Amino acid sequence: MMRTSVGRTNPDVERAVKNLLTEDSNFDRHENRSQHREHLVRPLMVQLREPEQSVAGFSRNISAAGIGIISDQQIADGSTAVIEVTCQKGPDQKFLAECRWSKSYGDDWFISGWQFVSMKR
Repeated sequence: MMRTSVGRTNPDVERAVKNLLTEDSNFDRHENRSQHREHLVRPLMVQLREPEQSVAGFSRNISAAGIGIISDQQIADGSTAVIEVTCQKGPDQKFLAECRWSKSYGDDWFISGWQFVSMKR
């Protein structure tokens, strides 16, 4: 049974977590963004227009200008889609957006940057 009290942390775990956070910070530092994005992790669905298909994923970050998405399928630069972000309360939010870039994000995962065009009603 695991203990629930807070005690000393394992130095190896502490070092690994620090390395992961540093790597994430370095990734953010090299992106070209028009606005600061806030971290937001939510399940979402990317409904591509061409080719007509749906891609499940998660948001990574968001601003009024766009959203970063992690998915298990690569999405072509210039693709347009309706992005439906799951909300915990109320209806899901739907955005019309354009994929500005996409690249590998580890084995079998991809990250893409999207620019919002408008809300989808």
